Amino acid sequence: MHVAVIYSKGPAWTDSDAAQDQIEAHKTYQHRNFDAGKLVMGGPFIDEAGGMAIYEAQSKEEVEAIVQNDPAVKSGFYLASLHSWRIAVRRPPSR
Repeated sequence: MHVAVIYSKGPAWTDSDAAQDQIEAHKTYQHRNFDAGKLVMGGPFIDEAGGMAIYEAQSKEEVEAIVQNDPAVKSGFYLASLHSWRIAVRRPPSR
């Protein structure tokens, strides 16, 4: 199953230099999930309103556990909203 995760600014969000540490911790964590085969794709929205990630897992609860262990979510820097997602239309990967 696929789960879409929408990330938005959390109560601990800041535009200060300290934000870069939170962003880097989040990116490192996401890359580990990608390498483990759980994260399919993800990234920030161009308008800086947050970001989105698509996970593939056995259950929504599995993705919820992954997301709750994200250091930027744990600290409140990001909020995460999870949505089970059914792919209705899919184009083959570009070559």
